[in-house]
Amino acid sequence: MADVIRTITDQPQIEKIFYKFFMSGEVYLKTKSGDLKIRFFGYTQGQVALKIPFVKNMYESCLIFTRREGYTLYATLKLVEKQEEEVYTFFPLKMQIINAVRREDRKTPDFVGEGKSIIHVTNIVSDFIIQNSLGMEIKKVDKVKDVIRADMEKQFKHVRIYFCNEGTTDVRMKHFMVEKIPYLIPEINRKESMKDEARYNAYINTIYARDYSLANKKELVSEIAVPVLFRTRLPYGYIQVNHTAPLAEPHLNAIKRIATHVDEIFTRSKIFPISDEMLLVSDLSKGGVGVVFRERKFIRYFREGSLVTFDIMLPGNKKASCVAVVRNIGILESKVIKIGCEIKEMDPLSEVNYDEFIETMKSQEPAPQPQPAPPAQPEQPAQG
Repeated sequence: MADVIRTITDQPQIEKIFYKFFMSGEVYLKTKSGDLKIRFFGYTQGQVALKIPFVKNMYESCLIFTRREGYTLYATLKLVEKQEEEVYTFFPLKMQIINAVRREDRKTPDFVGEGKSIIHVTNIVSDFIIQNSLGMEIKKVDKVKDVIRADMEKQFKHVRIYFCNEGTTDVRMKHFMVEKIPYLIPEINRKESMKDEARYNAYINTIYARDYSLANKKELVSEIAVPVLFRTRLPYGYIQVNHTAPLAEPHLNAIKRIATHVDEIFTRSKIFPISDEMLLVSDLSKGGVGVVFRERKFIRYFREGSLVTFDIMLPGNKKASCVAVVRNIGILESKVIKIGCEIKEMDPLSEVNYDEFIETMKSQEPAPQPQPAPPAQPEQPAQG
């Protein structure tokens, strides 16, 4: 599967990406011995400040990176100087945003008027459409489950593959609908086997305590669960494995690959109907998008409170892929249907593209006109 790579050399955009993603995420330096965790201090006057421990002789050029939601953001830096103990400044040469997930080519939005553009959303899929589609293709779904389960049972004592059409009250499904992060419980009865005590306690109290069948199988001492995501965005199932021996990171990575493969199988078999219609965007902001259309057939993709994923097609062959919640559905006086969506998340590249477009819109807004000065008031006599 070919990587999708975008290279950025524009310094203002590089600065924006540094503060948006490197400041809030874990940052690593590529070294011959492996990836070294470092700290991003800031970006000032075109230079990056980093705290780098354990390195006696810094390279003339280096590569740092951070990860977020399936994307890896790399920055190629040139050493400027060492400021103090473990603190260095660098000049950024370029930045690359890499996504290893295959994405289809999208249509280019139309341009009209003087510097204005018509924005559309397309490739629309809702959580309830996914759930209904799985329910209507039971034979295909069960065949995939059987093949995957048969292979995994050679390695793990207990395997469960679950999809949302089987119900949304399942404790793990409810967990992944809120938090899409896979989890690894190396040893269920040893809290110290996990570095994150809060995550361990959440698993014991909200998942393990409610899974009575698992609690009765004392020989199963470990667990891994990974969500199955539609295009890395919408959770619609999960893969759970338990074993009679402790599990580790290599096992977790293997299950992640299988979960990705499951979604690829469903995508190739076209189980999920994806709307490639171009629906008009009436308004957008940092936190939301308004979509309008006249044909009532399109309303089947939206339901109040549902999760929906779509691509916002932006000028310049750019797009912003997002997950949103449908907050309201209204019919205007002209019988135009308007859907109000609250944006919940975007991948890093989409967020950069979207923020850039929002800023462009702001810059095109007419400047406020000066208001006439109020008439002069007569001076009041001094009080004495």
